[in-house]
Amino acid sequence: MIVKRSISVKNKKPAKSTAPVKGSRPYNGTRRAAATDETRARIVAAARTLLGGGEGLPAFSLDGVARHAGVTRLTVYNQFESKLGLLEAVFDDVAQRGGLFTDLPMVFAERDANVALRRLVSVFCRFWGRHDSMMPTFHAVIKLDEEIAAALKRRSERRRQILTELVERLMPGAGKANADLVDVLFALSSFEMFEALSVRNRSMKSVETIIQTLVEQAVQQFSKSAR
Repeated sequence: MIVKRSISVKNKKPAKSTAPVKGSRPYNGTRRAAATDETRARIVAAARTLLGGGEGLPAFSLDGVARHAGVTRLTVYNQFESKLGLLEAVFDDVAQRGGLFTDLPMVFAERDANVALRRLVSVFCRFWGRHDSMMPTFHAVIKLDEEIAAALKRRSERRRQILTELVERLMPGAGKANADLVDVLFALSSFEMFEALSVRNRSMKSVETIIQTLVEQAVQQFSKSAR
């Protein structure tokens, strides 16, 4: 005979729930993401400051950036993986602050190719003028590392691609004349040209006026030869 024992549940305490409190994980995740973004922004700002140079500032390096940002070198690596990754993040930040992300779409939206070209020159003259203290150091860092130089040259080539599209609109099907004009305009709109003309106490506007004149003359000359 099987005797069934009755189990009393009269005083049995309910088991504690192990389920997380609703909303706790998303909140914690958001807070961690915000902290990560803040750290990343601080590192980029430190790198931008060191690239700009100044009295009492160390030379640009991952160690120098880490110290200036108040983080470890490992944190910098975790965020950007390499010096190249950090420099690309800095250049994105500088481009955004310099208005490239907002101004360049306006160039593409302009239907008149001549007006679009003038706007493009203005955009880059303003950009070079706002960051003229940083660019020499930036280019010096590039020369020390072939991988960085190659990666950032690809970025610079985007300006040549924009010029190629504008020149094709100015002189459709002109072939070699188009390619030569693109290369001339690429040189005229470069930081090196802007820096070379930024002497004799010239203002940024005066430098832009000279470059705009040279660009206009180049377009006229190549247009004549293409006919």
